[in-house]
Parts: sequence; structure tokens; C-alpha cells
Amino acid sequence: LELSHNRFSSAWVALGQHAFEKGELHDAADFYRKALELRPLSPSVWFRLGIIGMQTKEWDLALEAFSQVAQQEPTEAEAWANVAAIHMHRKEPAQAYPALIESLKQNRNNWRVWHSKLYTCLDLKKHDEAIQACHLLMDLRSSRSNDVPPPLEEQCVRAIVGGAVSDFSSRSERENDTDESARRTMTRVMELLHRISTEPPVEPWVFEFQSIIATQLSQHEEIILEQMLREYRALQAVPGRWEKDHIKKLVIVVSQMSKFYLSPASKSTQNHQEGLVKCRLLVRGLISKLEKLDYYTDADQVQELQQILTQVKQMQDTIKN
Repeated sequence: LELSHNRFSSAWVALGQHAFEKGELHDAADFYRKALELRPLSPSVWFRLGIIGMQTKEWDLALEAFSQVAQQEPTEAEAWANVAAIHMHRKEPAQAYPALIESLKQNRNNWRVWHSKLYTCLDLKKHDEAIQACHLLMDLRSSRSNDVPPPLEEQCVRAIVGGAVSDFSSRSERENDTDESARRTMTRVMELLHRISTEPPVEPWVFEFQSIIATQLSQHEEIILEQMLREYRALQAVPGRWEKDHIKKLVIVVSQMSKFYLSPASKSTQNHQEGLVKCRLLVRGLISKLEKLDYYTDADQVQELQQILTQVKQMQDTIKN
């Protein structure tokens, strides 16, 4: 440095690396800045400065540094991913989105970037792209790599289902006829849920969401009931199934199924009678299980189930007469 009158960029880089390895991050950043003043077209140095910015939570510094890397080396996927990560940290999904797209153009096998894209698309209500991200994450999960993504989270799928249903319903009410794009999105959601349901272990919420989508698409009653029944069975199979929150969910599912069984619409008398018998057995079975629990004290839920049995009996009497 003395011989070059502080004009030797590589020397400042070496000092920066030495300080970084010692954990002296602020000194390292100063050395890297001096190196970049002499040679600004140094993407590797900008990258190191960006790492320091993220570690010290100097987000403006980190964003500037990784943006420089992306401009100087547009094929550097990790730089684009870090730009996106900073925008996501700042809760700026609209700015994170294009950076994620650029990162995935260069490397489509980084599940963490797909995970980030999933959350960003949820924030931006890009439901179709969120569904695509889910499929890619599932593809990567089934790969033979040692670094695979975790299973899809319920909250993510719930957000996709809720957003798609809300859009589908609002367009239907506004236009008196849902447009094809909203219906295609609902179909894609159903396809995603079906794929999730074929990869065990399958959580009860998967069947819950399938019944919601089937109801919105006005699918046949038997299809909706089948999904509800699968949810009911899955709820009874999970650990802690007789805890308070799980019992409440069991009661809700049985109540929802009972509405279908009790409704005579579009049914022959025989089918309606068969449905009422199924309903009675279903409700009685749950009541019997709840009564065997010494610690269960929620009389309101049992009363709700008893009222369903009363309705079933009244309907059966009406049919007989």
C-alpha cells in the first residue's frame, strides 16, 4: 500500500478478508469500500460487502452491494436471491418479485428461492404462481438431493385456498358469472390439493380444503361428503385427537356433514332415508366417544350433536308418515 500510495486494490481486498476472518466486520467493510473506490467493477468484492451488510443488518449497504453484483454479473443467481431477501425483510414484495424471477432464471433448483417466491406471490395475490411454486417445491422434495425442502405448510396452502375462493366468489357476485381465469385457478388449487393428498402422511386440513373447493365449484354432493368424511377420519387418527381444539374441529366437521344428510334437495326418498341413517350413526358414534372421556366437560357441543339427532328423528318420522 505504501509503495502504491494506497492505490493497490488487491491489498485493500486482502486487508478486508483478514478483518472479516477475525470477525471485525466494520473494519472489513471499510477496507472493501476502499478497494471498490479503486476498482468498482469487482463483483466478488461487492458480494463480500453485501454479506457484511446482511450480517450487520445494514440493509441499505447490503442492497447496494448485491445490486451491483447483479448488474455486473447478471447470471449470479445468489446475488438476485439476496436482493430479493432484503426486499422481503423490508416487507417490499413488489420489489422482491422481479429479483426472485431473475434468480430462478439462473438456477431453478434452489428450493429456498422457490420458498421465497411462494411467500412473495401470496403477498402479491399471484395465486397461480404460488401454486406453481408449491409444485416445484414438491418436485424438489421428491428429488434425491441431500438438501430438500420441508413439506408445504398449512398456512401457505390455506392462504392460496382462501385467496382463490375469495377471488372466485367476488367475481361471481360482481359479474353474475365467474370468468374462466378464476375458475381455472380453482381447478389448479384442486389439482394441487389432490397431489398433496397422494403423498403421505396427509394432514386433515388437506381434506378440509378439498371439500371447500368442491363446494365452491358446485361439485356433486357425494364428492363433498367424501372429502369431509376423509377429514373426519384423519382428525381421529392424529395425536392429541381428543384434546379440546381437536374435539371442536370434529364436532364442526360432523355438523357440516349433517347438513348434507339432512337436506332432502335433489334426493330420492330412499337416498334421503339412507343419508339420515348414516347421519344418525355418525353423530351417535361421536357422542359415544365424547361421553367416554372423563375430562370432557363441554356440554354445549354434546347438546349441538343431540339436536342433530333430534332433527334426524323428526325427518325420519315425517318420511314414514
